[in-house]
Amino acid sequence: MDQYAFKAVIVDHEPTDDGKINKYRFDVSVKVDRPGKLRVDTKGYLRDRSNYLNNGVYTMMDHGFNYYGQLKTPETIDDALDYIFEKYGIRSPLAQLIYSNMHERAKFVTSKNFGTMMVDGIECDYIAFSNYLREVHIWVAKCDEPLVKAYSIIDKTGEDDYRINTSVTWDTQAQISDSDFVFRVPKGAEKISVQSAY
Repeated sequence: MDQYAFKAVIVDHEPTDDGKINKYRFDVSVKVDRPGKLRVDTKGYLRDRSNYLNNGVYTMMDHGFNYYGQLKTPETIDDALDYIFEKYGIRSPLAQLIYSNMHERAKFVTSKNFGTMMVDGIECDYIAFSNYLREVHIWVAKCDEPLVKAYSIIDKTGEDDYRINTSVTWDTQAQISDSDFVFRVPKGAEKISVQSAY
């Protein structure tokens, strides 16, 4: 899809030293307008941020601290995400639903089809993929629009069962306009520099 929007609830399950699990919830709203416009708004545990990509200008706004940073990036969404991930170490747990060619990027060793399962009242195909680093479970709506309803990413690199669970609500009739991707500096916000991570 070239233009779409969705909301997601992300829950980080982080094991503690005493064997308990801390859960951190994030509510995320995403708008995509290819080739070069993206907006991601995130609210949750110690986080209230907005990210804008507008044809080669990437802006990160932290509403809690009232500061923002901007970067010049490649113009397309895919290339811009690659650039900020690789050069600045910035991560997005929803990149899988934003890249236009995720099916080409995902490299897995094994896969399994678990059949169908109901997710929020919708029949979904339940499939899983695994490599040496992670295991991904995905529930895809079994209908004319086979959109991802939920997925879970399990980290296999440590001894703990660290996972991220995500549920997705698609807005297939979203009203998206150019103004959604225009960053306007909030009153009193301070611009900060963004340093390369490498």
